[in-house]
Order: sequence, then structure tokens, then C-alpha cells
Amino acid sequence: MLTADRTLRQKMGPRSPQFSGKVATGFALYRNSITAVCADGTLVPAGSTGTPSALVAILGLARHAQINTANFPGTGPGVGGDTAVDCLTGCYDLPFSDTAPTWADKGKPVYAVDDETVSLTQTPEGGTARLQVGVFAGIDADGTPYTEI
Repeated sequence: MLTADRTLRQKMGPRSPQFSGKVATGFALYRNSITAVCADGTLVPAGSTGTPSALVAILGLARHAQINTANFPGTGPGVGGDTAVDCLTGCYDLPFSDTAPTWADKGKPVYAVDDETVSLTQTPEGGTARLQVGVFAGIDADGTPYTEI
């Protein structure tokens, strides 16, 4: 799980709708973390457990950090649950947790393992089904795989 903001490379193309929401109490989102929405509309990092209601979908990547935990020191921007977090969509170089995809995987569903990694496997052996992040878009000339959210 992410513990700080991260930078991702993005391929530009047509923009999809972007939505926002407030971070659920007890959770923290960091910039570019894969963000899931709960049935009650609150946001949590993908792969979270102990959420306020069932995870229903991936919204995109958090535009900025927002920490809504009682033990986080300080106040100000990025702290608390009152500020909505926009979730970005597009084509990003999300890291794969298992075997790297090939061109034969183009267009296949990509699933969230946690808030920073993805996989082509929906249900790991002995695990529960993962939420779909998007589809495998392709591989850059340098070998970097991209996921369209």
C-alpha cells in the first residue's frame, strides 16, 4: 500500500468523465493512488478492507493526497474528510504485480491488487475478486505497460 504520493507517466488521449468524493473516515489517499468508491459514496484506496460499505468500483487515480485518519498529526490542506478528491482517468503506467502483459493481452481487463499495483488476474488463487481498473492499452517502446482507466 502507498504511504506517500507518487509520480506516474501518462499517455494523452480522449478524456473520460472524472468524478470525486470524500475519503472515508480512517483512510488515506495519496496522489495517484488507485481509488475505489464504496456503496455509500466514500473513497478508499483500492484493495482496502474494513471499509464503511462494500467496494463497488474503481473511480480512477487520486488527484491529490487526502488523509482522514485520527492519528495523522496536523491540520490543513490534505487532512480531514471534508475535502473532495477528484479521481483522474486516462492511460497510465501502473505497475503490474505479476507477469508483465504482452501485446497479446491488449484490450484485456486489468484489476486492482491494491492502491498502487494492477494485475490481469481477477481472482487470485484462494483470494477474493478484484475490482476492474480498466483495460490493458499497450506497451511503450521502452517496454512500459499502460492501463487505460
